[in-house]
Amino acid sequence: MPKYQVDIPHSLAVDEAKQRISGATEKLQRDYGAACTWKSDSELSVSRKGLDARVVVEPSRVHVDLNLGFLLTPFAEKIKNGIAKQLGGILAEAPKT
Repeated sequence: MPKYQVDIPHSLAVDEAKQRISGATEKLQRDYGAACTWKSDSELSVSRKGLDARVVVEPSRVHVDLNLGFLLTPFAEKIKNGIAKQLGGILAEAPKT
């Protein structure tokens, strides 16, 4: 599987960033049939047929290691851009009050 990386900067506390990403896992499961599992306090594993991702929440960025299967490889740039856009939006929202 080809490997790609995406980095999304943020200015949130790590716990807030993790909470926001956790809130998005339901949509990934529902809309894309992805299995989402937290492997540690800062590492989320996302997988579905043809795609495996490791999402690591760091103090100033979220780092995504993305492995795509043969059939999804032609769409790598679109997938990377979609991930960056979606996660960027999730992490840029105003703090919850």
